Parts: sequence; C-alpha cells; structure tokens
Amino acid sequence: MRSANLQHHSILQSPSIYFGLLFLGAYWLIGFDGITFSDDVYYILSGKSFWEGSMELDDYHFSSRWGAYVPFGFFGYVFGFHPRIFSLFSLLCYVLTFTLLLRYFSSSNQKWLFTLWFCGQVYFLHFISKVYPDSALVLWVSLVPIASIYRHKKPILAAFGLVAALFLGFITKETIIFLAPFPILLFILDWKNERSNLQFYSTLIAFGLLFGCLYLGFFWYKFGDPLYRIQSINAGHYISEFTYADKGWTSILRRLTILPFTTFVERAYWPWIVLSFPGIWFGLKAKKAGSLEFALALLCLLVGFWFMSSTLEIYNPIYLNPRHLIILVPILSFCLVKGIPDWIDSTGWKHFIAGFFILGTLIALVLLDWKMAAFNVAFIPLLYLKNPKTRITLLAGVLLIPALIAIPYQQRLKKYDTLLATLEELTTADDSSLIITNNFLTFSKEILLPEKKDQQDLLFPIEEVKVLQHFPPSEVRVMIYEYYAHAYPKEQEDVNRLELWIKINGYEVIEEYREDRIWYRKLSRKLE
Repeated sequence: MRSANLQHHSILQSPSIYFGLLFLGAYWLIGFDGITFSDDVYYILSGKSFWEGSMELDDYHFSSRWGAYVPFGFFGYVFGFHPRIFSLFSLLCYVLTFTLLLRYFSSSNQKWLFTLWFCGQVYFLHFISKVYPDSALVLWVSLVPIASIYRHKKPILAAFGLVAALFLGFITKETIIFLAPFPILLFILDWKNERSNLQFYSTLIAFGLLFGCLYLGFFWYKFGDPLYRIQSINAGHYISEFTYADKGWTSILRRLTILPFTTFVERAYWPWIVLSFPGIWFGLKAKKAGSLEFALALLCLLVGFWFMSSTLEIYNPIYLNPRHLIILVPILSFCLVKGIPDWIDSTGWKHFIAGFFILGTLIALVLLDWKMAAFNVAFIPLLYLKNPKTRITLLAGVLLIPALIAIPYQQRLKKYDTLLATLEELTTADDSSLIITNNFLTFSKEILLPEKKDQQDLLFPIEEVKVLQHFPPSEVRVMIYEYYAHAYPKEQEDVNRLELWIKINGYEVIEEYREDRIWYRKLSRKLE
C-alpha cells in the first residue's frame, strides 16, 4: 500500500540548499555569454514592447506565448533593458524549482545528490542566463507532479495547482502538451489501486474546462476563431534541416531510432536518463507518493520528445533540440535520486546500469566524441564504490568540473564583449558607409545596439548583398563575425557569395584586421 502523501522536509539546516542556490546564482552571473541571435531576440523585444504598451498579438504563434516574454520583460522593465537582466526570470524559475524539489528528500546524502544532479547538466545551466520559454517551463513542468502528490490530502488545491501549471506552461510553450496524458494515466493508476479520488478528478475537469473555455474564448473574441491558436502553430511549421517528413520515411525512421540515442549522448543527457531507469521502475512498481507521480511525468515527457509531431497536418517528429530537453533535468534528477536506495546494494542493477554507460561510451566513440566517451566512462566506477561520502565527492567532480569548464570555453568561442565593442566602434566612427555583416547580427541589431537607430541602420545583411549590385557603393565596410561557423554554419554560403560579389565589383582592401572572431575589411571600388 502506497503512502497517502509525500512528506517534505526542512531544508534550511541543510548546507546543500545554500550550495545549490549559490552555484545557480554564480553560474547565472559569470556564465553569461550573450544572446543566441535567434528566437531569444524575439522574446526580448516582445517583452520590452509588452511593458511599453506597444506589443500586438498577431498570427505569428510566438506572439501568443505570453509566458515566454511577459515575465522576462517585467525584469527588463524594472531593472533595465539588457539580455542578462531579462534572464533573471530564468534564474528565478531554476531557483524555485530546485528549492521546491529539494524539500522531498530526507537524508543529507539525498539532498546533496539531488543538488549535484540538478546543478550538473551543462545545457541546463547554459540556459539559466538566456531568455527562452524552456527555462520557464522548467518550473511549470515540475509543478505538475508536485501538485498531483497532494491530490488525496488537498484535492481541490491540488487540482487547481495541476491545471494552473499546465495552463501557464501552455501559454509559455506548447511543449508542455507532452504532459496532457498525465492526469489520465494518474486516474487509471489510482482507479486500479482502488484509490480513486472523485473530488480531485471532478475538480480537475472543472478547472480544466474553465481555463480551456477562457483561453479559447479569448481567441474567439479576438480573432473570431476559437482554434486560431492551433492554426497559427501549424502555420508556424516550415521545412528546414531540422524537419524529417519532407525528406522521406527513412529520415523519419532514423529520427525515431538512431537520433534520440546519439542526441542524448552528444548533449550529455545520457547519465541522467540511464540512472533514472530504477527510479521509474520502482516508482511505478512500489507506487510510493512522489516517486510514482514523477516517474509517470517523466515517462510522458520522454515519450512525447521521442514520438510527438511538430505539426498536426503531417507526421513530422520534433527536432530534439538540446535546449528543449532541459525541462527533463529536474524530473530526471528527482527520479534518479529517489531510485538510488532501491538499487545501490544490488549487483544486478549495477551491472545493468554499467551496461548502458558502456553503450553510451560506444555511441560517443562512433561519433568520435572523445569528451562524451570519457564522461560516460567516469560514472562506471562510481557505481561500485561502497563509501557514500566518497561517491558523492567524486560525483561532484565528474558533474561540476565539466559544467564550470564550459563557461570559459563558451566565452572564448563567442567573444561576445568584443563583438559589442566592435559594433559600437564601427557604427560611431566618422565613416558612414554601410557595414555588410552576418544575417543573424542584423536580425539582432536592436539588442546589440539598443536605442541607437542610426547606428542600427548601418548594418546590412550579407544575404541581401545582391540588392547593391545595380549601384555598388564606392566604399563599403565588411565585418564578419566568425562565430557563425560554429552557430550558423549555413551562412558560409552567404559568405562565399559575398566574396564573389566583392571580386566581381573590383573592390580593393584598404584596411583589414582579423582577431577575436572578428574579420573586418574596409573596401574601396576601383572605378574604370
């Protein structure tokens, strides 16, 4: 018989809570490496516009993701327009999630283990200082199983909390739809175990209908169609290198069979997934409060990521973007640590888990990813250590050292401060000639050069260089941010076309330097 509810424990006397909060805060502070020149640009500018009163809801499906820009924009509105300031909401969501989940671990060892696993995933930490809805979903996704834990003790409050978490998650990003089966599966398990709770489930349905009617009713009132939001999501689907349906059934098959394994290994999620297996198994088998709900939520998320389509019109499995996967980390960490007491003394389980780490190592070797191969191998001896304190100490090194090394590595790779300084220098110089530069820099110019319209207008995207062909300027400046080779390698085609355009139009280099990811040239056209 499972216990009625999971007890939460005091965390104020535990050093792990202070270590975790300090680590997360420090990572947010020193780990910032700039914007990603992508969707975060939209969310930052939309958040700014919302609090200035100029944001308009339109048919672009991002505009309906209020949770992705309204709370982020609030921090910018209060403390200033800067990407790092906007990302304070990401930090808040991480901190709240960590604090809420840590309460469900009783022993000091368990608290430390959860702290290390929660704070040790490099992609999860990378987005703590970014403005993306996935960072907010970390909180809303975790609140779904947390609320359901109390369905027997406080059924009405639990039902409201679960529906509110799903609703807030949905208006943040549609990914939380992966948890839509969760209440149904929970009801089936409760019914099978003769613990059906009509008050909870009837209240859940009532709140669900209320929130759903208000949501659909808003779009009906605003656009004359209650399903407008769904249609805008489908309209937002487009063919790219990250879609599969347009590339044939073999591409879909590869996405469903091979790519999940390679992605989980390459992006360092493999240890979390492998070590959560016992937590899922024993959580569903023993039906302990907390372990059951989180195991069920984790299964819903994993199945959703593995098989869900990105559009309702055709079956196109979603791209396993490592950023999207960060919402798994708190749930994985919870299941992982909760399952440890059930397998730590079992040689069979240790061999089973070690086998999956060997598999992860082999996948990494096939991918020629030596770092991930070493990362996976490092966990195998930890499985067989007898002393818990030694195991935790070594685990801290295995998890936190790579996470900390990632900070200077990413900052050296990106040289974001140098980029900002160069743009400021070039756009304030006496020279008023155009600056042909990367497409993603012109896309991000309102953040890179905030409130400087005249300076922003000097930036010209390389993809539109043909527009200049009819009347080539006598002088032009070219600034290529060579980080594109890492983040946007497809821009190489535009760079190649730019070089051809320079040659065809007879430009000569009169000034040039190439350092810190910046390749700058001032060109003058030879007149016949």
